[in-house]
Amino acid sequence: MNNNSRFFFALLSAASAVGIGNIWLYPYFSFKLTGLFFIPYLIALILLGIPLLLLEFSIGQYFNKNVVDLFASIRKWFSSIGWLMIFNAFIVMGYYAVILSWHMIYFFVSFGMQWKENAEDYFFDNVLQVSSGFNNFTQFSLPVFIALIITWIIIFLYIRKGQESMKKTVLFTFLAFAILMFFFFIYTLSLDNALNGIYSMLKPNFKEFFKLNVWTSSFSLAIVSLGLSFGIMPAFARKANKGFVVSNSIIVVVAELLISIAIGFILFGILGFLSMKQGIDLEKVAFSDPSTSFTVLAQALPFFYKPAMLSLLFFIFLSLFFILGTSALAYSISHVLVHKFNTKHRSAAVTVSGLGFLIGLLFIIKPGFYVLDIVVHFVYYNILITILLQALAVGWFFDSEKISDFINQNSLLKIGNFWRILIKYFIPLVLIILLFLQIKSDYLLNYNNYPLYAILIFGIGIVIVPITAAFLMPQKLLDRK
Repeated sequence: MNNNSRFFFALLSAASAVGIGNIWLYPYFSFKLTGLFFIPYLIALILLGIPLLLLEFSIGQYFNKNVVDLFASIRKWFSSIGWLMIFNAFIVMGYYAVILSWHMIYFFVSFGMQWKENAEDYFFDNVLQVSSGFNNFTQFSLPVFIALIITWIIIFLYIRKGQESMKKTVLFTFLAFAILMFFFFIYTLSLDNALNGIYSMLKPNFKEFFKLNVWTSSFSLAIVSLGLSFGIMPAFARKANKGFVVSNSIIVVVAELLISIAIGFILFGILGFLSMKQGIDLEKVAFSDPSTSFTVLAQALPFFYKPAMLSLLFFIFLSLFFILGTSALAYSISHVLVHKFNTKHRSAAVTVSGLGFLIGLLFIIKPGFYVLDIVVHFVYYNILITILLQALAVGWFFDSEKISDFINQNSLLKIGNFWRILIKYFIPLVLIILLFLQIKSDYLLNYNNYPLYAILIFGIGIVIVPITAAFLMPQKLLDRK
C-alpha cells in the first residue's frame, strides 16, 4: 500500500470521526463526573471504539461493495442494515448542516458583534427566531434559510467528484482546523482565570470514578464520537489499498482523544475567563449543547483582544467541525448512489445536497430548535441499534475468522482471536445494556418536558420510521464497481 493512499485513508477517516464526534461531551463529562474521565473513556475506546472501527474498515475492504450490498452479501435481507446506515447519515447530516448554518451567520455578524448586549436573546430571537412552543410550523427564520443554502453549496463542492474532491478539500479543512486549534489553545492559556477553568475540568473525583454513570457515559461517548453507523468508514476503506486497517483504527482513536482533550482546554479556559469577567459560578456556564456556543461562549468574545477578528476566527474554527462532519455524511450517501445505482458523482452530489437542504427545513421553522433537540437525543437509539445489527451480522451470521484472517494478512499488527470475541460477545452485550439504560431513562417520554405528540413524532418516529423503511427497501445486489 503506497504512503499517499495510507495518508488520505487516515486523513479522511480521522477528519470524519472528529467532525461527527461529539467533542463537546468529553470536556462536559470530565467536568461534571470526574477529571479522571479520560481513563474510562480511553478504556472504552480500546474495547469498543477500535474493534468497531476495525469492523467497518475491514468489511469495506473485504467485500469491496457499497454498504448496502456489502451486508446483502452476508444475507440478502441484511441489506436493510446498510440502508439503515444511509438513513442515519441523512438524519444527522440534516441537522449538522443547520448547526453549520448558525455558525455561518455568526461568521458574518462577528464584525459588529451584534450579540454582545444579550447573547441568548440574540441567538434565539434574532437568529433562530424561535417560537414559544410547538406552533408556527409554516414560518421560518430567513437568516438561517439563506445560510443553509450557502452551507449546501459548500458541501456540494466537497463531494462533487467523490473521494477525489474530498481528498483535496478535507486536507485543506483539517489543516486549517489544526492551525486554529493550536492558536486558540495557546491564546486561551493566556486568558485571566483560564487555568482555574481548565483545572475544574481536570479535577479528579475518586468517589465518582467507580459509579456506573461514569462508565456508561464513557462507553456511550466512545460509540457516538467516532463516526460509526453511517457507512462512512466502509466507503473510505473501500477506496484505499488493502491493509492498514489496524493502524488506521488506532490513529483515528488517538486523534479523537487528543483533539477532545485540546478542545476541553480551550472551552474551559474560555469558561474560566468568562466566569471571572461576569462573576458567575462555572457550574452555570458549563455546557454540553452546541447551541450554547452562541449563548455562552459568545459572551466571552467581546472581552478578547481584537474581539471582532478573534470572533471571526473562532466561528470559522467551530464551523470546520461541522463542515468535516456534514461532508463525510454526504459522501457516504453519494457513494451508495454512485456505486449501487450507477449515478455520476456530480448528479449524486446534487441529489444529496438537495435532499439534505429539504431535511434541514424541518429544523429552521419557528419550533425547529425544539425539533432538532428531540432528534439529536433520540437518534442515539438509531446509532446503537445499527452498530448492534452490524456486529451481530458479522459476528454471528458470517465467518468472522475470514475477516480476522484478512486483517492479519494485510496488516503489520495482528489482532488474533481477541477481536472476534469482542465483536461476537462483548460489544453486543455492551450495546444491549446501553440500549436498556437509555430506554429506562426515556420510558416516561417526558424529555425536556416537550409535548407527548412531539416526542412521539420527532423522537420515537425518528427511530421507528428509518428502521421500517430500511427493511422495506429493495434487496437486490447491484453494486457498480
